[in-house]
Amino acid sequence: MGYFFNDNVNIKNYARGKFAVNVATLMTGTIIAQAIQLGISPILTRIYSPSEFGMFALYLSVVSLFSIIATGRYEMAIMLPAGDDDALNIMALSGLITIAVSGLSLLAVVLAKNRIALALGDLKLAPWLYLVPCSIVLTGAYQIFNYWSNRNKQYKRLSASRVFQYGSSSLANIGMGLGGWGVGGLIGGGVLGQSVATGILGYQIWRDKNRIPGAISWEKIKSNARRYKDFPLINSLHAFMDMLQLSGTNFLITFYFGSVTLGLYTLTVRILRAPLTLMGASLSQVFLQKAAETYNSGQDLQKLVGRTIAGLFLAALPIFILIYLFSPALFSMVFGGRWQAAGEYARILSPWLFLNFIVSPLSQIPIIVNKQKEVLYLGLFGNLLLVLSVLYGAVVAHSIQAGLYMLSATQLAYLSGALVWLYKISGKRSEAYG
Repeated sequence: MGYFFNDNVNIKNYARGKFAVNVATLMTGTIIAQAIQLGISPILTRIYSPSEFGMFALYLSVVSLFSIIATGRYEMAIMLPAGDDDALNIMALSGLITIAVSGLSLLAVVLAKNRIALALGDLKLAPWLYLVPCSIVLTGAYQIFNYWSNRNKQYKRLSASRVFQYGSSSLANIGMGLGGWGVGGLIGGGVLGQSVATGILGYQIWRDKNRIPGAISWEKIKSNARRYKDFPLINSLHAFMDMLQLSGTNFLITFYFGSVTLGLYTLTVRILRAPLTLMGASLSQVFLQKAAETYNSGQDLQKLVGRTIAGLFLAALPIFILIYLFSPALFSMVFGGRWQAAGEYARILSPWLFLNFIVSPLSQIPIIVNKQKEVLYLGLFGNLLLVLSVLYGAVVAHSIQAGLYMLSATQLAYLSGALVWLYKISGKRSEAYG
């Protein structure tokens, strides 16, 4: 009996050890990538103005709205089939949808680029909108390759792609900024970084093509499209509404307070989300793989969720306490005097983004336990709170600070409820897909 007991313990320890190694592998690349991005931020804030950062945020808002539905969200289903044959056909399905969405965006840009730029608040963006279809293709392809690599536990590839993405985009941002490209330097650098990262993952997968079993066929593509129809019908709507909330927030801030305020706000969120990107995003990818495996094998998913929540809380708490206490002085010192207001925004938003750091990696749980309809309604409520908070600051209080205080308070309450719900559903079994 003792022999078997020890074996069980060793197996559990090994599984936990592999989970930790996978997280560490992704985190290594993410740490380097974020170190590059954060390291050059004080340089970029001295090359580019808050207004140019604001225009760049508007460009990204347009790209993100298209990109979030570019694959029909089918790429997330790559993790779910038991066999690689179905996963491969889901990759093909996702790629076809990406090409179609990119083509539609190109048509929109050709027909109405000036009107789109004026609606966004700056005609200077018009010529750069031709890069939107390119950004959509690159984002969609990267997501597809990302989930395939995650499915096959190729974490070193994912780690390397991030390092090269941020490294190349950062160098381009600096070079093009010094060359007088204005907002085009931020946009062009981003596209270059996307191209490099997508190329790295795509090349690695192509190199391994002989090891990929099965073949792509229209019948299998259609079969998997039907099987995972909840992803485009429900998950994509939820994701689009989430992104519309983020993009809509940017549009509202620009409309009521101008592109300078948007630039300050986006720098704030970018810096505060650095811990989320640094640790949470890496953990999120490995958590998805581990959680899907745990759930499909009938093991205790709720136990894994509980450990993840505790670990994220302990990791994030000291970081966000420091941000709350010292961000106004730090922003002015590190990024330059014209960015001091961003430090005040950081203090206001830090409680919200602290809890967001904890909840974000767990957002895949409804996908695993097939609760996408429920999380759609929950997400719509959270999005409504965020938009109403910004409108409160703009229309009622006539102050961006008042809007941010309201935003932080309402999102803190909303995410607390969401965290409790995610923990509860992780302990229940639901009907499988199909």
